[in-house]
Amino acid sequence: MRKFDMGDGPVSQNLNGATIFVKLPTGGLFYPETHPLYEKEKIEVKMLTTKEEEILTNVSYIDNGVVIDKLLESIVLVEGFNAKEIFDIDQMAILIAARIDAYDEDYPVILDCTSCSEEIKHEINLQSVLDNVKQPEIERTNHNTSIVELPKSKKTVEYRVLLPVELTSIEKTVEKLNSMDIKTSHNQEFYKRIILSVDGETDSQKISDFISNLKIKDSRFLLAAYQKSLPKLDTVFSTACPACGKVQEGGMPFQANFFFPEF
Repeated sequence: MRKFDMGDGPVSQNLNGATIFVKLPTGGLFYPETHPLYEKEKIEVKMLTTKEEEILTNVSYIDNGVVIDKLLESIVLVEGFNAKEIFDIDQMAILIAARIDAYDEDYPVILDCTSCSEEIKHEINLQSVLDNVKQPEIERTNHNTSIVELPKSKKTVEYRVLLPVELTSIEKTVEKLNSMDIKTSHNQEFYKRIILSVDGETDSQKISDFISNLKIKDSRFLLAAYQKSLPKLDTVFSTACPACGKVQEGGMPFQANFFFPEF
């Protein structure tokens, strides 16, 4: 079975054989300038060893939901790397590449048919997943931001995409402000973080006023545009039941069991 090419594909082998170079689907272009992955098209990742096996089987890490963070921080060879500050699509690409390197590109899955309960065996070609990155539908500016015109107000909005850690902090901010009788919502705080300018205006108070009066049509449009602003990996698969023919869908589990195909 083929593993990695030595060229410019999504993954290439280091000459020392102990590491691989993984192409980030974002190309490092959506990270802030101070981020260790900023404008890094490829990063070096070490092969999985018994050290990583211990991480993946650590019950405490699994129970606390940090096993993948610990794994990434063990294998990503980038100074200053923090697993909580990486886009999901880049995280998935690294995990898939590490899985291919540790085993091979074929990932076996077993499903139970929802119609007749027949056991369905299916294989996903992980290399094919990496080879087919869907590029963003919204064009990016030279500053790695996006600009859209809202359909109702006709206002031009420039916005950025948020790291997962920034998204997580929004709910905490909402809870804190509401506890202080300062009324806000998840969407309002989300827009305050992503919107950089409105018709070229960058004053934070004016942007906040704009958000408070944002029409629902414009809000839905902006949310939809945001979802189209990052590249995507298709990790969902479908397969037909051999007994009854019903099509089943599933997704790859990006948890510890992703690296233990026998389970």
